[in-house]
Amino acid sequence: MHGHSPAVQVLLTQWPEVNETNELHVSALQAATRKGHTSLVNFLLHENVGLQQQKEPQESPLHLAVINNHPTVVNNLLSAQHDVNVLDQRQQTPLHVAADLGNVELVDTLLKAGCDLKITDKQGKTALAVAARSHHSLVVDMLIKAERYHTWRETHPESIQGSAGCSTLTFKQDHSVETRRIRTLLWNLAYRQLKEKDWQRLARLWNFSEDQIRAIEEQWSGNKSFREHGYRALLIWLHGALMTQPDPAKQLDKALVRAGFPESAVGSGFVAHVGLRLVIHLPRLQNVGNMEYPPYLAGPHYTKQGKELDVENNHRH
Repeated sequence: MHGHSPAVQVLLTQWPEVNETNELHVSALQAATRKGHTSLVNFLLHENVGLQQQKEPQESPLHLAVINNHPTVVNNLLSAQHDVNVLDQRQQTPLHVAADLGNVELVDTLLKAGCDLKITDKQGKTALAVAARSHHSLVVDMLIKAERYHTWRETHPESIQGSAGCSTLTFKQDHSVETRRIRTLLWNLAYRQLKEKDWQRLARLWNFSEDQIRAIEEQWSGNKSFREHGYRALLIWLHGALMTQPDPAKQLDKALVRAGFPESAVGSGFVAHVGLRLVIHLPRLQNVGNMEYPPYLAGPHYTKQGKELDVENNHRH
């Protein structure tokens, strides 16, 4: 199988069974997806090739495309209505596999395709638990965002409008200019205001599940890991708040007061003080020599030379 769809088309005129398998029970579609032969995959899909497994155990075409990191093939299979929740021999979905590999792009694609996030594998693990076990913190946060988003959709079907229901929905890190200021404010809250265990109180107030909290805590970088955990939780909250609330800053103020942190709340001057200081001094952050820089996640993050760090792609601007 070398990906030559014209040659395959000629062969099919002699043997028009596109679902035929070899002695290893591998179909033409499985072989094409494993190798990432997009044109051949498209040809087979156009010929209405079967997407269901005929023999067990086997990885589905979608599993194979995920395992071998072929995003275009993944998208084409999903467009052809491949079952996004199909199970392999370990009873894992393609999302389990992508989460275990830490593949941010494919996780985002599968999440937007409407995966069932509650499916467990033979070990009783959801995709979230698999990502946490493999220490893929970026994927953990994406999966929690997706879980919270789908919970909100189930309870507010009439509210699905604007960014919550459009094609720009994503569960990846937010690097947008529009949210830079509030993300910086949340970083200051997590790294300079909240004490150990404080962020869990906020998380529970925002209806984070215990499994979600444990998944965040799985990442450990020392005694001050709680600061990074708190920042991650705040960014996860922000993802949903931007879609569901007209004024996230006001909601943060109320949440801080309800959680028992009035001294850090917006109404008590936290945002007014820190926000104003950031507006004035943000361009000169490179001059702050002893500032604690979070090791990764949504920004703005700065190296000590003052260059913004795109942690997802490991680029400096």
